[in-house]
Amino acid sequence: MKEVNALIEELRALISTSEFSAAERFQTAVNRIAAFLADAFGGEKAEVAILWNRGDKLSFLWPDFLADAKELSIKSKLPIAANIFRNGRSFIDNQLMEREHMVEYEFVKEADGESRRIWKMMGVAITVDGERLGVVQISRKRSAFSEPGPDFMPGELDLLEKLTARLGPFLKAVIPF
Repeated sequence: MKEVNALIEELRALISTSEFSAAERFQTAVNRIAAFLADAFGGEKAEVAILWNRGDKLSFLWPDFLADAKELSIKSKLPIAANIFRNGRSFIDNQLMEREHMVEYEFVKEADGESRRIWKMMGVAITVDGERLGVVQISRKRSAFSEPGPDFMPGELDLLEKLTARLGPFLKAVIPF
């Protein structure tokens, strides 16, 4: 937990500085949080998704290559993020490929020009002061000739819930909209 405490101190300093614009503080904070979560769960930053509530839709804050993608309707039944947001229940599935889910975002090219399918996923709602604000998802992706990585364990979902509870207020503080 020392690592999350160091990140929180870094985020506190970032939020309180006037050295950067609001947009720069937002971009830096989201990038640092995504990197931290990727490292905490043995993945890559492109396997972290942070979505935020904007009215009746969820918008991607991260990964940055999905930030301009179509928003997800909170009322839609197919997107896993919308279900997590609506019901507030955490989610874990190590056989996601066998579940009906929204796949269109999986075909968006990543920074390296490749698109990879999501094989495993866990996700939690971002809740601050009793208000549900967004969703964090961690996935295990796989390209044509690689393995998707180890299964997510219940203890990892518990850890994601705890980390999201600690980091959620800092995300809220830097959201520019």
